[in-house]
Amino acid sequence: MNKKLLLVVLVVVVLALALGGYYYWKIKTQKTLEVPKSEAEQAAEDIQKAAVNISADIGNNVSPDVTTPAVNLPDTNANPYNKTNPFSDLKTNPFQ
Repeated sequence: MNKKLLLVVLVVVVLALALGGYYYWKIKTQKTLEVPKSEAEQAAEDIQKAAVNISADIGNNVSPDVTTPAVNLPDTNANPYNKTNPFSDLKTNPFQ
């Protein structure tokens, strides 16, 4: 056979094998993605959904309104350090 013809046939065969392998791989991955969930996985998802629903119900119906304070405290000056400087009334510049 001619070397060019042999090279063309070899390239076509390799290309056909590569495309066939890619097609097989795609079909195989699609079948593995369509595996149904087991009973344990389904039960775990159901429990998670129920927990979310219960916590949402508790948050809406039971918790108190935390935006308003329960006791209105008087405005007091609670800073103990505001009267600790005995020199605060002295003049610092004698030439004024």
